[in-house]
Amino acid sequence: MNVPPTSAAMRGSGSEKRRRVHKVDTRWDGIEHASLAAAAQTTGLTKGGYIRALVLGCPGPRSQRAPSVNALALAEATVALNKATGAINKVGSNMNQIARVLNSGGAHVTTKEYLAALRDVRVALAGILEIVGRHP
Repeated sequence: MNVPPTSAAMRGSGSEKRRRVHKVDTRWDGIEHASLAAAAQTTGLTKGGYIRALVLGCPGPRSQRAPSVNALALAEATVALNKATGAINKVGSNMNQIARVLNSGGAHVTTKEYLAALRDVRVALAGILEIVGRHP
């Protein structure tokens, strides 16, 4: 009677049984690569998943889905908003320094310095409005 191994190390994990171990390298010219990338993006698959789907009829159970265009746009918008937030934080710090000087009765803040800080606030706000699709 055959008794299956009981040790997990002896059995091996399921993922190791399904692991893809063969890699196929191909060369593509610019037009071919652009066509492949466009076709893969249309189906929502990576280029490898798309080729596997063409050959096997399906991309496979663990095929990675390519991020959608909306996900890429969201990532770009997040980076832009982070930059705008940093600009506003910098302006806020400058405004606090101006307020501290004025409240302490110390050095005089010129109108030019105040207007420069206000201009920075307006530029940062315009950037945020542009990112979220609103125009000032």
